[in-house]
Amino acid sequence: MNTANLAIVGVMALVAVASAFGLYRAGGKSQKAATADQDVKDAQDSLNRASAMAQAETDKPATESDVLARLNRGDA
Repeated sequence: MNTANLAIVGVMALVAVASAFGLYRAGGKSQKAATADQDVKDAQDSLNRASAMAQAETDKPATESDVLARLNRGDA
């Protein structure tokens, strides 16, 4: 009876260690995923800022001399 109890306790300890290790690895993957999500969000924010700056440059009113210069070059 004593050997059976010892075997049961051993198996339970092994399952507990395996579960703890699995949870530890899952937590590490979760942190990596959160970091990757943050990197994607930062890149998207940067792209949005650059796009807004380019749009603001496009929407800026042109001076008369700029318009005439573009017309002379054929860019307008």
